[in-house]
Amino acid sequence: MNTLTTVVETTATSNVVLNDKQKKARKASIATNASKLLGAMEESRITWEEGAYRTSNQALYQVLAQCLQFCGELSIGDAKARLVALEKFYKSRNYKYNKTKPLITRVIRAVFGDIDRRRLSTYSIVLRKAQKLNVSFSELADWIEKEGGVQEIKLGHSETFVSVTDKAEMAKEHFEKMKPLGSANSEMLSMVADADFMGDTCVLLAEQNSQGGFDVKAVLRNASLVKAAFAALYAKQQEITVEAKRVVDAANDAEAKLAKAA
Repeated sequence: MNTLTTVVETTATSNVVLNDKQKKARKASIATNASKLLGAMEESRITWEEGAYRTSNQALYQVLAQCLQFCGELSIGDAKARLVALEKFYKSRNYKYNKTKPLITRVIRAVFGDIDRRRLSTYSIVLRKAQKLNVSFSELADWIEKEGGVQEIKLGHSETFVSVTDKAEMAKEHFEKMKPLGSANSEMLSMVADADFMGDTCVLLAEQNSQGGFDVKAVLRNASLVKAAFAALYAKQQEITVEAKRVVDAANDAEAKLAKAA
């Protein structure tokens, strides 16, 4: 092999090694930047969720509370005066006035104007349900939050709907009767265990490992997370119930067919 060939091959090998290192460095840099970006976006979401989003919702709930207060019980004379004022307000805004609609629906339309009809319907359902349950206007905001927001309450308009709160409570009752699948004990876990939380429920964030076990990486005591976990447990219980009913129904149908054939 001549000198020129050796130099070319050595240079080519060096370039391959250099390019490989550059690619690895680039991938590492991208991964680091992506991780930082995701963390920053997560922080932005938390800031929005705990700030502008929550403030916006609270402001909306206050407006809805005012609407509920406006629709409170009045004497016959005062109620008639209120309706006259409401109809005049509609005419001043060039809205079409429909006397057949519930008072709350008419008030919502007056206050929120020409927004999406679905939103008007949602707000009307929320306030009518609040009236039905005798929720006072001063307690409305807390009630809406407890029920999971206006959309959850709207879904609850269905007779078969079960609120997140009720799902969590029912699942918790079942949970208390369940046998443990196993126990997680370690020196690290003992450091986050607090005697003040003895008997309280929490969420263990874990990853399934290759040995079929679970590596617990975090202990979360956030009430909203625990509630969501119980709601998820409720959904799982419902799946099991539906599947069990399907199996029983299928078996009954098979027996009926055999009996008919005999």
